[in-house]
Amino acid sequence: MNLQRTFRDINKRLFGRDPRAVARSRNTRALAGGRVSMQDPHRQQTMYHVAPPERSRSVWQLKNWTEEELMRLPVDQFMKVVTSISPEVNKAYTDFLRNANESWGYQVTPKGATPIIDDFFSRLEAKHHDPDVLIDRVFAGIYKGGAIFWELELNETADMAMDIAVMDPYVARFNRMGNDWHLGQWQNGKWVSLHDDPTVMYVPFNAGPNEPFGRSMLESAPLDVIRMLGVMHDFRRVLESQGWARSDFTVDTEKLRDFMPPDVIGDVEKEDAFIQDFLSGINQMYSNLAPNEGYSHLDLVTVNMPKGGQMQTSFFGLVDGLMRLYDRRVGRATGSTPIKQHSNEAVAETHAVEQRKDYRINISSIQSTVAGVFSTLLGYVLRAEGRQGKVTFYFENTPDPQDVKAIAEAEGVKIENLTKLKQLQDMDGIEADVYEDAVEKFKAEKNKHSAGMRVFGGMGKLQHRQLSD
Repeated sequence: MNLQRTFRDINKRLFGRDPRAVARSRNTRALAGGRVSMQDPHRQQTMYHVAPPERSRSVWQLKNWTEEELMRLPVDQFMKVVTSISPEVNKAYTDFLRNANESWGYQVTPKGATPIIDDFFSRLEAKHHDPDVLIDRVFAGIYKGGAIFWELELNETADMAMDIAVMDPYVARFNRMGNDWHLGQWQNGKWVSLHDDPTVMYVPFNAGPNEPFGRSMLESAPLDVIRMLGVMHDFRRVLESQGWARSDFTVDTEKLRDFMPPDVIGDVEKEDAFIQDFLSGINQMYSNLAPNEGYSHLDLVTVNMPKGGQMQTSFFGLVDGLMRLYDRRVGRATGSTPIKQHSNEAVAETHAVEQRKDYRINISSIQSTVAGVFSTLLGYVLRAEGRQGKVTFYFENTPDPQDVKAIAEAEGVKIENLTKLKQLQDMDGIEADVYEDAVEKFKAEKNKHSAGMRVFGGMGKLQHRQLSD
């Protein structure tokens, strides 16, 4: 046994990996059925566990917490609730989800393998009611956890894909093996390696060099959110103490002295207690009045006009400027733009167009990675059923009006170029196959959704299929 371990260590030093691991690492047909990863490896999984929703009573209580209490929260817990306690973060989060998952589709090569992927999405739809639920969870994991962490669930015989488990990226762990990081989890007190299972994928976003974990898009937002909530709490206290006008009562001391019982007059302590009780009775009676009730009182009590509430105008200007500062900082920290945060009062239309374009480029960059990983995962769906093929998953976005205009102009230029190529062909200036290749390329770009292409989302979440001749 020691000799075998010695040879295995030598092979690992020479080739950088365990040869046995290479043989089993990418063979989906040899995988055991069922699920390998766990959603929450730190919690005892029982059939009696019923999880409350994240928007429970405790989440709303966070709005009244102090800065010190919020700072003591674990980072992963705060990342989950920050979208509920900050309107700015919630706006950026929902905008990201809606813009990142407008519409999607896939194309299968060869076309005969398309029904396998169709059936798989039908199973997803039957379980989750809409595959968009899973895709939204993927983008939520990227936004809050900085990574894609999912698993393709196979049946017990490992010959059919049944579901996709989208897990919280925070439950993933990595073990340093030489110069590599190996994905795994602590499950029920034991280390379970997920590195050799191709159906379990952890794809980091915004990761630094030699860092296995991705970085959340909210990483720089928590401190400004906490400070912003602290300013709001402080402003509320100042407004309650100085900003509101107070009811004013005047009590005639001479009449009140004549109103005192004989046994109270002359005793300083009893007189003081009588006065305090009398004033407390006035305050209690006035504070309990309904809007349609009148306040009846003796002639020794005079009700004056409300007084106070004379806060300086400069104070309101200071609060407004400070809140705008935090609003801009939170907007930058969440990857949003001023126009998305509805705080674009002094920006020209040209700047608004550039902001929309910049936001769309960021979304498209993330979509590109998600589509590539999704294509790989769907390829394993084919392999599990013993079918060779390739699946191309993609996202589609509603084009900006400026982009529509640019596309129309570009299409006009392409048609004009084709016309010139046709004229050159008629004059024997170019070979016929050059013109035919240009025409076929133009048709391919024009008719992007060719045979075998599925498109979900867009207008009413309809499914479209175009069949070629």
